[in-house]
Amino acid sequence: MLTYDIQRHNDEVARLLALAAQGKPERVLMTISANPRMILSDIRLNPEGITTFEDYMGDADVMLAVQARFQAYEATQIVYDRPMGFDGVAAYPDMQNVLEASYFGCLPAYHGINEPGTMVLLNRDTRNAFLDKPFPAIDAGLSGRSLAFYETLLQRQKEGWTHQGKPVRSVRPTGMSTDGPFTVGCCLLGATELCLALYEDEPFARAFLDYITDATIDRIKALRRHYGRPEKTPGFGFADDSIAMLSLGDYRRFILPLHRRLVRELSTSEEPGGVHLCGDAQRLMPEMRDALNVNAFDTGYPIRHGELVRALGPDVAVSGGVHVDILRRGTPEAIAQETRRILAEVMPHTRKFTMKEANNLSPGTPPENVLAMYEATKAFGRYTD
Repeated sequence: MLTYDIQRHNDEVARLLALAAQGKPERVLMTISANPRMILSDIRLNPEGITTFEDYMGDADVMLAVQARFQAYEATQIVYDRPMGFDGVAAYPDMQNVLEASYFGCLPAYHGINEPGTMVLLNRDTRNAFLDKPFPAIDAGLSGRSLAFYETLLQRQKEGWTHQGKPVRSVRPTGMSTDGPFTVGCCLLGATELCLALYEDEPFARAFLDYITDATIDRIKALRRHYGRPEKTPGFGFADDSIAMLSLGDYRRFILPLHRRLVRELSTSEEPGGVHLCGDAQRLMPEMRDALNVNAFDTGYPIRHGELVRALGPDVAVSGGVHVDILRRGTPEAIAQETRRILAEVMPHTRKFTMKEANNLSPGTPPENVLAMYEATKAFGRYTD
């Protein structure tokens, strides 16, 4: 297990974050995206292999226990620029990346301790009839389970549930954003079939994607009302990873109007939004910045970091960094070298770059390797003026 001076770290991070909030960053900051699969899919941390994703997503109490184990592990073993130390569980219903496809009717496909997916729902014989169905209710598919789990987690908080003596300090609802209409469409129809439909049957493809977009807006607004929130937020963040398969021209032609609709219907546009794209999609990002009022991009791989920050400009925040497989399998020396290379590419052009894993920390990644990226960021990410 990693040993680290948590108090010293926390004092330093508090100072750095205060400077960054004042617009005076001292160095590049680092973050990490990770989730409970770090526990479930790692035989060192889940040695019995008893708790599978089907267990986790099927029982709110199992979900809470696994989230607590993960958050305690992350808070003491994964070092980046946030306060360390486990002070309680931030619980939430977690249906992974299958909630939206399930909402439209796809069946989950479980793979033991590996992340679940969904089974393709439609084919060429059934896809047109799908468009005649009313939009699903907000409790359709795993959305209903998510709603029920939220209430159970709130109840466990009221009952005083603890892990390592620490309470459930918060419970938040989920499902009020989207993985993106094109990505969801690929889940429903299959990526190959949807891409072919764009060219072989454009009227269907457009009607299909319109249906998904409008149903998504309907679902998110209904959930916001259910949880007592405004239908529109000041800004809107979303993802649509599968657009990495499209050219810039096809993105503009088929998908950008849908993204505009999402932003228009789900936000007041008082504030800029953010987008997560974890594939080879950087050619699309300047268009999204300009057309959708996006000022923050969370990236994955492959990304040419220096080229991207130059294209987006110094006022757009970009998160990106070392490939997750290098972090999982590489030596600390190789990780430090790659971190330094990325920093050298971006630092002359922006002070809004955040170093992170690319993209979503893999189970089995040694904490020492994340620490190597962090120490390299501290050493080579300092601004000189």
